[in-house]
Amino acid sequence: MTRFQVRSAFIVAALICVLASSASAIDLGGHDRDGTVIGLTMGYGWNSVEYTGGDGIARDTGTIDSFTGGFRVGWASSDNLIVSIGFNGWKRSFYSFTNFTIKNYAFMLEGYFFPLGEGFWIKGGVGRGTVDFFGQAAWPENSLIFNETSWSWSTGAGYEFRVSDGAGVGLSYDLLYIPVGDFGDVTNVNSLNQSVSLNIHFYM
Repeated sequence: MTRFQVRSAFIVAALICVLASSASAIDLGGHDRDGTVIGLTMGYGWNSVEYTGGDGIARDTGTIDSFTGGFRVGWASSDNLIVSIGFNGWKRSFYSFTNFTIKNYAFMLEGYFFPLGEGFWIKGGVGRGTVDFFGQAAWPENSLIFNETSWSWSTGAGYEFRVSDGAGVGLSYDLLYIPVGDFGDVTNVNSLNQSVSLNIHFYM
């Protein structure tokens, strides 16, 4: 994780906290959370993949900006907690001394905790994440290709505004870490994904 990414993460988290504290005065009220919840996420992220090549030299892709999105289905057992199963991912093709295409996607079990029953929330989750990486070489047999899946972890925070009895809209910061490990001659592969997103919850 670069120094720029660390600073960015703290700045985004601080902004969400400021928005949460200032927005509480104008929020339209809490939800009655009891039953099925459908969630959608649309945003923009900055991501990186780090790995050690067959020559033993550590490399990384640098910061890769991309659109990201996802959906989830969950259950609200109370005003304070939503447990959901969902999917999120991103894809980006770019040129950096050769052609690269990188895809990340994950199926996650996550819990959303609302300390006050409305407004501000934090989350944490675990699931299976995949890093799909292709680096084109002049000779196909020398291209860098791997597709690996591993246990992954997520965290995040945000604020939700009530817009109707059955829906809420808000802003969030999300972080997903996928440590896929080794693949052939490529070792220590991991992906760190951060994003700022628009979150929508539908309470059924």
